[in-house]
Amino acid sequence: MAPATPAPAQDFNRAYATGTFAIVVLLSATSGIVDAVAFERFGVFVANQTGNLVIVALGLAKEQSLETRVASVIALVTFTVGVFVAVKFRKILRKHMPQSRARVIMLAIEAALIAIAGLCVLIWGEQQAAFVAVFLLSLAQAFQAAVITRIVGLAIQTVVINTALVQSAEAWVGGRKRASTIAFGTPIGYLIGAFAGALLLRFPPPTALWSALLTAAAATAIAHRIRLAGANID
Repeated sequence: MAPATPAPAQDFNRAYATGTFAIVVLLSATSGIVDAVAFERFGVFVANQTGNLVIVALGLAKEQSLETRVASVIALVTFTVGVFVAVKFRKILRKHMPQSRARVIMLAIEAALIAIAGLCVLIWGEQQAAFVAVFLLSLAQAFQAAVITRIVGLAIQTVVINTALVQSAEAWVGGRKRASTIAFGTPIGYLIGAFAGALLLRFPPPTALWSALLTAAAATAIAHRIRLAGANID
């Protein structure tokens, strides 16, 4: 007698799938926008730290402008230290409140950091505020990286796409189609955000950063609604 085929893992609750997918897409779009802006204007990344390591290495191996070297170091160091700070802050928050509420607070902090970066660029101009903007945007992405580490039972990061692609494939093969679609929202959102950021760079600064603020704020609002509904999207 042939052994019974194991049932696929239970898929994510359909009632919150759309909202969760929107959060993943919006946060990934935020990363895509700020990376497009930072790379085009300052020659560095603020979310994709793998790319920043390459930029730092290239700066050591060949001649690059001093501004690019400084900006890449600022982004890499700020993101690295920022992740440790954000994880510690998340731990403190979770001692006093549910994870869903802590997530909303941390996403609100990310949106605030993007808003401050946009104001600095608006007041001082892109060139004068370049290093400050790189610092603030890298810190914002560090908070985003710390707040979204696991969603719908999958290890997903919205600041990079590699892990999300693997998780999406594994969920699909395992019969979790909705979870797979949610995970695939990361490359979709990042592509949309990077494209939108590139287009908006044609307009006066900080138009592109305002769009990143909009996507981050929208993700925060949706996360808040899901929290009020009492859903667990982890």
